[in-house]
Amino acid sequence: MPVPPSPFPAKEKIVKTDIETGDIADITSFVPTENTVLPILTQDGRPTGWKWTLCAPGNPKAVAFADDQARRNLHKQKLIEQAQVNGKKYQSEENTPEQARRENVGWIIARVIDFTPVKLFGEVYTFSDKTAEDLLIKPELGFVLTQVSEALNADKLFTKTSAKP
Repeated sequence: MPVPPSPFPAKEKIVKTDIETGDIADITSFVPTENTVLPILTQDGRPTGWKWTLCAPGNPKAVAFADDQARRNLHKQKLIEQAQVNGKKYQSEENTPEQARRENVGWIIARVIDFTPVKLFGEVYTFSDKTAEDLLIKPELGFVLTQVSEALNADKLFTKTSAKP
């Protein structure tokens, strides 16, 4: 069977690619791969002494969470499609407000490696994923949630400071 003609016009001049000329941009040093320590500040900007250690997006803990979320989303989509094909209405799971808050901070917990012990209302808290989650869903600690989520969205915090173009 003959090959149909290309819909794209033929190039009259052959240009060497960047690979052939060796002119390749190396952006490795700009990839966020470093952990960072975030000092938590009060609402008026004073240091609290509480520090959170956050990992880069490529950390195995963060990747495992992202993979788990993708699997959950794919499974849910499959259930929705099956219900549609079978002419049934999809029934989503009922969540409590606390469950919704826990799900909302899940991506943050996936990037938290540690925090220094902290005393809150007379009780000392040491790091575990569950403790971090319990603290971040407290409405009165919204200032902590805001700082941690903003830090996680700032890729420059997870990039070596020596990175130059």
